[in-house]
Amino acid sequence: MEECVVQFEEKDLQRIENSLRNLRIADLELFITAAHMKNLGKSALFHHLSQSAASTAIRRVESAFGMSLCMHEKRQFELTREGHMLLPRVESWVKQIRDLIVSKDQIPIRLVTTHAIAQIAVPALISSDSIDFKHMRPDHAYAAILHGEADIALVLDNAPWKGVIAAEIGKGYFQLYSREAEATLRPVLLPEDQMEVLSLQQSWQQAHGYSLPVKSRIPSWSLIAHICSESDEIGFLPDFLAKKSGLHPVLWQPAASTYRVLAIYRNPGKHLHERFDQMLRTLRTVFTIA
Repeated sequence: MEECVVQFEEKDLQRIENSLRNLRIADLELFITAAHMKNLGKSALFHHLSQSAASTAIRRVESAFGMSLCMHEKRQFELTREGHMLLPRVESWVKQIRDLIVSKDQIPIRLVTTHAIAQIAVPALISSDSIDFKHMRPDHAYAAILHGEADIALVLDNAPWKGVIAAEIGKGYFQLYSREAEATLRPVLLPEDQMEVLSLQQSWQQAHGYSLPVKSRIPSWSLIAHICSESDEIGFLPDFLAKKSGLHPVLWQPAASTYRVLAIYRNPGKHLHERFDQMLRTLRTVFTIA
């Protein structure tokens, strides 16, 4: 006997689930408005519907819940006893759905990038959107995008970024910089042996016939910029970071090498697309080098 009751309840729940599957949020909102206005015609105008479309929507609500919720009269919209009982629950349900949609828009976008790029990008982005930022090396940032652990990464165009969308947000030059406007030739600070550094060393060798004198290898662009701004050292930097630190390009260096800053990401989905577009517009503004 108990087993039969359980089967009946599951069957009943399945019927309710099937009936609610076609229920529209807009129909529930119309039902709520009509209940408060006590007039379906005025409610239809409020929701930009015709009278017939509004009547059909109310019937869909009644069909979904399997009960009569109102008296179908032309001039007056009057709830039945069941309608009065259901109204506060429907209002609460619709409010929860609205709150869910709002909170979804407020979920932070997970941004990963290097400390150097973050100094330029993050202050501009947090003023216009909710950002959850993590400092990562470019290869780790790329892996985070591929594994779904981040939404967007900011990197330099110095590696093959496969399997992602790559949008250019800025471009400029790598050069040797000093706080002195006319710094004399002396050993320089270099970061790791990245493509830009190798290009500088090759250009120097071709121009001068000997290797570029290196004082120290420092893996952080940001630390090189800080040291150069606080001393007479000369460092190899991207122009956006040198400009922020008030540094000047030295006059005796070979031709500058160019770079691009990319935003890499997977398909953001419809709910994030507009926020991503706004983010890219902001980033293109801050990475425009005068």
